[in-house]
Amino acid sequence: MTGAFASHIGRIETLNETIHPMRMAQAAAMLGLGREAADTLSGEGTALPPLFHLFFTNNTSDAGALNPDGHEKLGGFMPDVTSAGPFEGKPVVRRMWAAGDISFDGYLRVGEMARRTSTITSIEEKKGSTGPLIFVNVERVIEAASGRVTEKRTIVYREPPATTAIAPESQDMPGQDGMQHHFTWHPDAIQLFRFSALTWNGHRIHYDADHCRQNEGYPDLVTHGPFTAMMLALTATGAVTGEGIAPDLRGSRVLSRFRFRGTQPLFSGRNVQLHASADFTQLEARNHNAQQAMKANAEFG
Repeated sequence: MTGAFASHIGRIETLNETIHPMRMAQAAAMLGLGREAADTLSGEGTALPPLFHLFFTNNTSDAGALNPDGHEKLGGFMPDVTSAGPFEGKPVVRRMWAAGDISFDGYLRVGEMARRTSTITSIEEKKGSTGPLIFVNVERVIEAASGRVTEKRTIVYREPPATTAIAPESQDMPGQDGMQHHFTWHPDAIQLFRFSALTWNGHRIHYDADHCRQNEGYPDLVTHGPFTAMMLALTATGAVTGEGIAPDLRGSRVLSRFRFRGTQPLFSGRNVQLHASADFTQLEARNHNAQQAMKANAEFG
């Protein structure tokens, strides 16, 4: 995209943080893995399970830097999409993490100092079925002594719904054929709140049900896209099985790359079905109506 936001392309943001053992213990508690697992996962030098980098190197935005919906105000690192273009003058836009492409080189480990470097790589305007969309692509590289995670994150901005009436859930996104492995996950309000806390995510759609219903047109709390992606990544490695989540979060396969794209929201209090192909390279999450909500691809190495 050229014009108003071209100057943001190439913008860089950095942040350093120690991979703290307490955060790992809290993540284990959030997943309900038990005290022994929490002690193991928080041990010095323990390798981070897939996508656990999401719990570290997040911006700690001051309360005064937030919008009423809990998101950070635009115009800092991310472009203010309400200053020009199709959303110019709009009091608010809806922001979502639409897709991710994550590569793993070695492991980040508990106790190491991690450095995250984020770079805006492109900004694109597109036309969607509900109106204009602006896609901001950000590459995030998290490096530590023992490894590196490279994450290509696609953030989409769109207009809020024209009405706050609860929108019906889609019935035209059936799941893919050929899935051989099937597991059930039941995210609830407490788990979503804890995931928000661990990722320093203030967006109210994940913990304020009244806000969801009265302002966003959602029937209940929205399950974080990255949380669903994490559960699919753990399914890919074999850490999620019919018996539940392995306490050590170790599976029989090691991810080298994981890609995902959300197709519709998932909501608290409803069963989520995690599906995988025979070789665990193709995955998807389906809602309680068996409709696809996220699809993913895993590579091992």
